[in-house]
Amino acid sequence: MRKIAAVGVAMVALSGSLGFMATEAVAAPQQASVSDAVGWGAAPGCVDVKKTHQDEGYKAFKVKNNCSSTKRLKGVFKYGYDSPCTPVKPGKSALLTSMQPWVDYDKVVTC
Repeated sequence: MRKIAAVGVAMVALSGSLGFMATEAVAAPQQASVSDAVGWGAAPGCVDVKKTHQDEGYKAFKVKNNCSSTKRLKGVFKYGYDSPCTPVKPGKSALLTSMQPWVDYDKVVTC
């Protein structure tokens, strides 16, 4: 009885996979990246970025704006929430943190 059931399962699986083999492959449409959609871009070269962490252990980016104008910056983190978009005036520093202990560093972008 088990052999018949195993053969039946194998035939169903094989016939299902053959059905997928006969279909035509279609490429996914090209989509704009998230950064293009919301106007994010890489932090300019006049912004110093250092990876650091808070006393509680949360990872953060310490940024210093050496540009001549105010920059709106956001810390992007892997596996968790990003920091809020923070305006940083010329000559000033800010700490961009996620407030989640399991995140990893990704990048700093303009917002």
